[in-house]
Amino acid sequence: MTNISAAPHLQWIMSSTAQQLLRSQRDVLLEWTRVHPAPLLRWLCDAGVLSHAHYLSLLERSPSNAVAQALETVCASEESSHGFLQVLREVQDYYCDELQVWVERHCGERTEGTKEAKPVRVEEKKKPKSPISKLFKGKNKFTVTPEVKVEEELKPRRSVKSSNLRVPLSAHRNTLLERTERLTSYAEGGGQTSNSASHIEIRYTDLFVTEDNESFDSSQHEYFTLASRRARIYAHQACQRICPRHLLSPQGTTGRPPKRVKVKGIAGIGKSVAVQRLVYEWALGKHMREFTCVFDLRFRELNLIKAPLSLLDLLEDRFRYFKTVLPDLLASPGPLLFILDGLDEFKYQLDWNAPDRDIGVDSKVPVSELVMALIKGSLLPESSVILTSRPSTDAPKRFFQRCCVVLGFEEDQVKEYTSKFYKDPKVSEKVYNYILDNDNLFVLSFIPLYCYIICTALAEFFSSQEDSDSRSLELNPPRTVSEVYYCYLFTAIKHHALKGKAERNTLRSEVLSLVRQQLTNLGRLAYENLLKSKIMFDIQDLERYGLTPVDIQSTFLSQILVPLKEERVEMFSFFHLTVQEHLAALYCAINLSKQGHIIQALDFWCFGEIPPPSTSPTPLLSQDLHLDQTRVENLQMFTRFFMGLLRTRLGGQLDGLVLAPLEVGLEGEDIPTRLGIWFQNQFKCRQLANQTALNLFHCLMELHMKEVTSRAAPEIRSLNLFKIKLSVVDCAVLHYVLQFSPHKLKELNLGYSNIGNRGLSRLAPILHRCESLYLRYNCLEREAAILESAVLKSNECQVKKLFMCGNNLGTEGVLELWNALEQNTTLEELYLDITGITERGTENIVNCLSKNTSLKTLTIVGNDIGEVGKRRLRELEHRRPGLQIIGNFVDDLGLLKAYLDWVEEIRDDRDQMDSVKNADALQSILKGLRVGAGGENGEGGEGENTAKALELETKILELLNAPTHLAGVR
Repeated sequence: MTNISAAPHLQWIMSSTAQQLLRSQRDVLLEWTRVHPAPLLRWLCDAGVLSHAHYLSLLERSPSNAVAQALETVCASEESSHGFLQVLREVQDYYCDELQVWVERHCGERTEGTKEAKPVRVEEKKKPKSPISKLFKGKNKFTVTPEVKVEEELKPRRSVKSSNLRVPLSAHRNTLLERTERLTSYAEGGGQTSNSASHIEIRYTDLFVTEDNESFDSSQHEYFTLASRRARIYAHQACQRICPRHLLSPQGTTGRPPKRVKVKGIAGIGKSVAVQRLVYEWALGKHMREFTCVFDLRFRELNLIKAPLSLLDLLEDRFRYFKTVLPDLLASPGPLLFILDGLDEFKYQLDWNAPDRDIGVDSKVPVSELVMALIKGSLLPESSVILTSRPSTDAPKRFFQRCCVVLGFEEDQVKEYTSKFYKDPKVSEKVYNYILDNDNLFVLSFIPLYCYIICTALAEFFSSQEDSDSRSLELNPPRTVSEVYYCYLFTAIKHHALKGKAERNTLRSEVLSLVRQQLTNLGRLAYENLLKSKIMFDIQDLERYGLTPVDIQSTFLSQILVPLKEERVEMFSFFHLTVQEHLAALYCAINLSKQGHIIQALDFWCFGEIPPPSTSPTPLLSQDLHLDQTRVENLQMFTRFFMGLLRTRLGGQLDGLVLAPLEVGLEGEDIPTRLGIWFQNQFKCRQLANQTALNLFHCLMELHMKEVTSRAAPEIRSLNLFKIKLSVVDCAVLHYVLQFSPHKLKELNLGYSNIGNRGLSRLAPILHRCESLYLRYNCLEREAAILESAVLKSNECQVKKLFMCGNNLGTEGVLELWNALEQNTTLEELYLDITGITERGTENIVNCLSKNTSLKTLTIVGNDIGEVGKRRLRELEHRRPGLQIIGNFVDDLGLLKAYLDWVEEIRDDRDQMDSVKNADALQSILKGLRVGAGGENGEGGEGENTAKALELETKILELLNAPTHLAGVR
């Protein structure tokens, strides 16, 4: 270590400039700060001394080079040099004692004007600002003032009595910085995770988090459940969004921060990365400054603990530099934060209903009891806890003051992620536009890990380097989910299999043949354990399938199977569930060669049906296998992958892996013909559940063979997907299959599916063939009305019933519909309840509909059309006596009864309630009821109508005033 000369005289300090001081002391400052440059660089950026772009560029350099470049930049002016000294005072505790002595000697007089023994030990008490008000941001500006110094102060003496905590806390922060400053990149493998592009400041992209008020549906693949959840979130519901930095901020009327927070999300959604960023920000001293210490604990590591232990034992073993001071830390638990990451990976059972035990920090108990005591608050209740988990392994909400769900990226974040993934902005723009234009990729991309897989798979197709390497892949980029995953896998295989070879454009079949045995072993591990819902494996599991940790670390397997423990590798997992599903499907695609075996496997995977003992079963099935409905639902992504990979095999792209050709049937039929007959029988002979039918549509899309779909599609005469939340991809899939049917569709029910304008546009080419078209509560707007108007104007239109209730079509949209009806000759019933029609929206209704000869029923209740609008409806009734117009609720007893049933239906149905709330439907109905009640009442049955209207009004008011668990979140 370089020695510091004796302190210069005070007169020299006051007369020299900060710029001169830094230039003269550059070498010693570089030596002291290059070990841990992160705090210094980040604080210089946030103080405005370094620009954000310059800061990010420095992170790509070596530590010594980064600090040297920073010093060169700040020495360019007196102002930036002075700012550097101010920042150095704030971050001195991250560095060696020599630097702290230097700061005391040189910076005290210069930045404060009055000499202090310890200028950074500010003792003034001041209430800090919102604890994590700027979490996950890297660009907040600040000017060093006495007040800010108090807030930024990180010294433990603010929160604990003993000053001997300074050194271990400093070591803790530096350790956490080293552990969290890099994002793991599976594509880099081979120990290259320190690649600069994976620095958390460069690669991290913020996430979409919202309050969680619903339970998990275990009958669906978690990806589909998440897609359904996202479908109920709309742009105008900004009040539901929670910035991750606000997870621990004060909430509700109490104004108190929550002590226990649960964050759930599916695999790959970004929970662990968000936690990593949170820990990184605390270690930098930028956020959560009210916490003296943050302890991050991962359940995958807690799995390795077998003997009973105390909290003291656990923390001493995990954070050894705290061994002598832990009692002091735990004696004041208020400013302590425990982050428990990955409850779904915990192998021990947790009994949430067990009575609380009196556990202290030194009580030795099983690790499961220790964890539960921390979560429930029976141990260190004054401390704070953040728990992360997948939805399938949930902790009861009663133990938490805040429950959140991570929904991944939004469109802007997908663009940000791609721009960070590729260094070349031209390449990132091409990739982003390709994702945006491809429904399959666009919908996948909102999950961060899927976005990573997509970017990795597309890298060589859009590379700015024009070399022969890209010729070894397909000429066209992948478009389906199966193709994306296969390109990702092949990219990983090729880079490892050909490592060190000069010739990179090796034939695909030769590359695959090099890894055939490893892929087969890996695929069998994936498939057989997928059927058991097993996702974690020990060394003995690997060895049973011919795999070893050495193989994994030295081959492409390092990008597929990842260790779950940094220090002692004892457990392994596929880095994402869908990767396991894809490898399982690949194993099946290369090992099934007989048509009969393929059909048996499809019956088993899609419906849980085991072939009878008298038949010759496929080698992939056994009589002791059993799939309940939940497991069948969870195999849906796997079956889609299988269909896509079967197409890949038929195209010859699995040559090098397969050992036998696909069998031809007894009557000479090929596999596409046999598959077409199988799909045809499913739609013709089975009563398919909604989600099952949708999965078969997706399987046809992934297979993407015209001869198969053309045989199956004519059997689909009606399709009811009521309340099945549909993505843009789902809508594109429906169009792909239904376009091959020559028949009209008797009914297409997409009520409460939240397809939006974009989804409806994908269905546009087949809408004219639907006799009854149900589009209620689908977040449709003016564009949808214009599209539907074009359908009604079409000479091929066969639509007889059209339900558009609960969509915000508005005045402009409905005017288009009236114009279309002027020439339409098929539509008999039109339902436009609660569609935002105003008085102006009735301007052309009389002129257009009086010329229409087919319409028999028009329902337009729940719209504020005013007195002029009502007068126009009466005039239309006079001109078209055969047209029944229902303009307010009291007019029609049947309508009132239908709405009473509807209110009862949505009372306990969260899906429908969300859609209804978003359309403000209940308020519109209330207004319509009150307007109708004030109108003229006649004789006969109208007394019953009035009673039913009052009953409906009462039930709606009860629903609106119900607790959020019944009525949804407004």
